[in-house]
Amino acid sequence: MSIRLVLAALFLSLGFGAAVPAADAPKRGGVLNYMIAADGGPSLDGHRETTYAVLHATAPFYSVLIRVNPENPSSTTDFVCDLCTEMPKPTDNGLTWTFKIRKGVKFHDGSPLDARDVAVSWRRIVSPPAGTVSARQNSYLMVDKIEDPDAETVIFRLKFATLSFVPALADPWAYIYSGQILEKDAHYYERNILGSGPFKLDKYEIGQSVSGVRNPDYYHAGQP
Repeated sequence: MSIRLVLAALFLSLGFGAAVPAADAPKRGGVLNYMIAADGGPSLDGHRETTYAVLHATAPFYSVLIRVNPENPSSTTDFVCDLCTEMPKPTDNGLTWTFKIRKGVKFHDGSPLDARDVAVSWRRIVSPPAGTVSARQNSYLMVDKIEDPDAETVIFRLKFATLSFVPALADPWAYIYSGQILEKDAHYYERNILGSGPFKLDKYEIGQSVSGVRNPDYYHAGQP
């Protein structure tokens, strides 16, 4: 069974669509319908699932820490911030990476997103709690610990320096979840969608369709 995703606004800013010629500047608004020619996964949790059907259906609703530059999607070395304010330079001989997190970001329920949510989400990916699964845990064997000393700072401390760390960090499934919600229910995101991304969930029909609307509080100016 296929999944149909309906988004009330342009989707090109996420890098999922083809580039628009300069002469045909995109118009704000409208509805984009597209088909996902695959069944959805067992859950909605990007941390545990591996099928692109899950990614295509849920990614528009979530933020990540960093991502491949959407203006240069074929690159394997061009990474830009999503929730961070600037790409950091490593310190301690490549063992320490300090990210500053944007201020004023909100989850779609209105609750604030800060460094704690980023750190809790990444700890769940790197070292999942008992009873949960991280499909890409082995990609982060270089990570020793993740700290959030204040509301605007996340620090990754590595066991060994490696060039594979930043590309691994840009994994599109590495959704940032609410730490407060995960503390109450570690399996919440397997059944629910609640992020801080460019689109807000409107309606979800299992095995049929996902519908989203523009997030008026999105932190990238002028998008989506």
